Amino acid sequence: MIDTTTKNVISVWMGTSNKTTEEFNKYTEGLEDSNSNCPAHKEWGTTFIDTDLFVAYRTADRRVVPIEELVKEVGSSSKKTDLAIVKKAKEMGINEGNSLYYYLDATFHEEHPGSLYNGLKFIGTFPDPRKKYR
Repeated sequence: MIDTTTKNVISVWMGTSNKTTEEFNKYTEGLEDSNSNCPAHKEWGTTFIDTDLFVAYRTADRRVVPIEELVKEVGSSSKKTDLAIVKKAKEMGINEGNSLYYYLDATFHEEHPGSLYNGLKFIGTFPDPRKKYR
């Protein structure tokens, strides 16, 4: 489900998580350890997630903010990409949130569309052509 052979793209998950910080962080503990039983590994169909390219973000005090504000924390190098992320999120009914993941140079193929990943929805994989990650 995660294809890390793609370049110049960014995959994004966003939403509102009501989990405690400890619960939220447990989902991604051991990302680079194939023996960690990391929940993200199972749900994303992989045994390794490169923490140089993957970011988890939460707002201070889990404060819910408009999606236009949350998208500023995505590591996109393009205003056009940010606008596409906001547009897609709103089409999915996500107008605000407090948490996100993004994975650079990785395409996510959602096996069960609409699934929640630690409370977040997969928004999509977007072109991010101006930044070179490696």
